[in-house]
Amino acid sequence: MSLLHPYFLIIIFFLFVFSYQEVFRAKVDRKYLYLLGGFMILVAGFRDAGPDYGSYRGIYVYSDTFDYSSIILKGLHLDSPQPIAVEWLYTLINKVMLNIFNAPFYMLTFVVAILAIFFKLRYVEDNTFYPFTFILFMFIPGFFIGECGQMRQNLGVFMVYFAVKFIKEKKLFYYLLCIYLAGGIHNVCYAFFPMYWIARIPVNKAIMLGAILISIILSPFEVYRVFGSFLDGIASDSTVIGGFNAYMEESVERLNGGIGIPEVMTAILTFFLFFYDTKLKEKYPYYEYHRNYALVGICFYFIFRNNPVFSSRLVGAFTGFGLLIIPNAMYVVSKSHKLMIYLFIIFLVAFNFVVFSSFRNIVAGKFTIDLYTNFLLP
Repeated sequence: MSLLHPYFLIIIFFLFVFSYQEVFRAKVDRKYLYLLGGFMILVAGFRDAGPDYGSYRGIYVYSDTFDYSSIILKGLHLDSPQPIAVEWLYTLINKVMLNIFNAPFYMLTFVVAILAIFFKLRYVEDNTFYPFTFILFMFIPGFFIGECGQMRQNLGVFMVYFAVKFIKEKKLFYYLLCIYLAGGIHNVCYAFFPMYWIARIPVNKAIMLGAILISIILSPFEVYRVFGSFLDGIASDSTVIGGFNAYMEESVERLNGGIGIPEVMTAILTFFLFFYDTKLKEKYPYYEYHRNYALVGICFYFIFRNNPVFSSRLVGAFTGFGLLIIPNAMYVVSKSHKLMIYLFIIFLVAFNFVVFSSFRNIVAGKFTIDLYTNFLLP
């Protein structure tokens, strides 16, 4: 087992402290959420770490070879004089940072970290009474795969998560604008386009069970192939796919039906979805939206089961919505039951910590005490 760098341990420690406070004592002042978020920005933004770090730095330099007209035309989905493989808005941000400000690469990662963590904090603040607990629950491996790894998809997805506020407010134009801009960061975000309408579909336990069973039956047939080039584009990010694979511990056994961490987390989410559905529906505002998103994520998991990239990258983007249900369940149960759920969450955090520290992920990403370096922090 490798030891994480102290900066990550500091974040985890304060997440534990504030998590206990908000669950069992009183709501924690939001300023502490943003202070901790500021430290996370420094740790992720000025890092010299992550399996994809070199690939993103290559994209940064390469972005300056494109002219602005080609980037804008790509953003309008028109043919451009120069073929651009990376999404238009991310390319534009790279070009502006390098071409206008002549900024070093760590300033780009800093800007991306600011945006991603801002959208992340706004999302959790708006959608759970336990923001520190949810961030703690998702920190390993989320922070390393997201803010410190696949930063392009991470930013785009949290822009989409933030856009849930516009679904609640029934502001379709602003929601579509968020989808368009997020898709300009990573095209996986276009898959969220129908979520504005899916959020309002009436669903009960029978419908959920039927949808999951149908997805399991369809799993061996790889029906996702009918979407053709759209899904191929999501998975064809060859410049960073090597780094993505460095995070994942896929095996032949798992792809042939074995049990791994993704299966366990899908089972846990499914349990919470069915067991707490009635109470959450009665007591938690807008729970139905997250329930529907979770259901889509679970169904997608089985449908994309035979593709290790789709079943991790695409499905992970959707289940991120649904996992909010687990800490939110504490809001609608008795004190003794709340303690049981909280201890279960802490167990999952500890389990993920051990697993992440034991696999090659932590070394491949240079997140260890001897490998991690930061351009600003000592």
